[in-house]
Amino acid sequence: MKNIRLYLVEILLFIFVIVFNIFYKNIYVLNGLIIAISIFCYIFFGYKKDNSYIRNSVIRIVIACLLSFLVISYSTGLFLGFNKSVATFSANYITRIVLFNFVVIVSEEIIRYIIINKSINSKLPMILFTIIMCVLNIITEINGNILSDRELIFVFISVTVLPVISREILCSYLTYSIGPIPSIVFKSIIVLYELVFPIIPSLGNYLYSVFNIFLPYFIYYFSSKTIAYAEKSKKYSRKVSNRVVYIPILVVLIVIIILVSGVLKYKMIAIGSNSMHPVYDRGDAIIYEKIKNVNNLKIGEVIAFRKGDIVITHRISNITNRNGVISFKTKGDNNNSEDYFEVPSSDVLGLVEYRIQYIGYPTLWINEYFRGGEIDYEQ
Repeated sequence: MKNIRLYLVEILLFIFVIVFNIFYKNIYVLNGLIIAISIFCYIFFGYKKDNSYIRNSVIRIVIACLLSFLVISYSTGLFLGFNKSVATFSANYITRIVLFNFVVIVSEEIIRYIIINKSINSKLPMILFTIIMCVLNIITEINGNILSDRELIFVFISVTVLPVISREILCSYLTYSIGPIPSIVFKSIIVLYELVFPIIPSLGNYLYSVFNIFLPYFIYYFSSKTIAYAEKSKKYSRKVSNRVVYIPILVVLIVIIILVSGVLKYKMIAIGSNSMHPVYDRGDAIIYEKIKNVNNLKIGEVIAFRKGDIVITHRISNITNRNGVISFKTKGDNNNSEDYFEVPSSDVLGLVEYRIQYIGYPTLWINEYFRGGEIDYEQ
């Protein structure tokens, strides 16, 4: 009888997916209904608390694999470049987009957990829910894509369909084996990081597809190892998860050193003044791309240049070419007048590409403690 009720819930959810994605096409209403269904399931079926003693080990594995994924993909971006994301830090954006999507993810995983937990000697409800979630995500993405030829269809399958299937299968496995928390952690990070991070790596369709298809597999591999040996030795399961955690920490340190040292084509600078407000604010960090040929620079672009022993980021206001020798006049957006000096081409470090809010403060405080003043420090 309980399985029949679960099937009815899944049929209802599937109808909502079809109606609101194909006919009505209102994702906010659909997500609101998903939240309502999760509340209904919680009240009607109840919620059995997850007491798995290896849950924390699996959560550590999930976080470590996700951190490794982010580090590797952003490290790849140092070579291939970055794109600006849609992220902003306004209260409306955080509430309407980020928090709302997080609540939807939690709701989806609560429904998944209740269906799995209440299934009586059958995995069929879990399989059906996994299929429904795949259909939901795929149809949602189709609404924003034009599949007019075979190449676009192939790209859509590679970039969207296969990663979605891989992700949903992993979530069902984690929920079935451990509980909902590892799935919520995984899905929240993998779905929301592009909505929160100000820049995302420009990986291209091939690398993006490979990273997002194989990431769930690696999480499954390490998690299954931990689960398989958990009954034999609790110490072993902790040891496996701890080893996985050390890998991304080491990689993070290496990437930070590379990015700060500027050995590749990108380098980070902490902003120490409000001279470029509102484009860049004190405490922000910017990433500039090193350039060797200043001839391509244009008026209106923001450059990083060296002035004595400091680095400044201002906008080009004028370009002068005297007998083949190029120099630049610059101005901070928040300043009343141009800088009193000209910037020779030899002092230009690079073209400012990306802004990351707030993360420049630690470097700023340290530098100001030893040097004083408000300048644009290298980070």
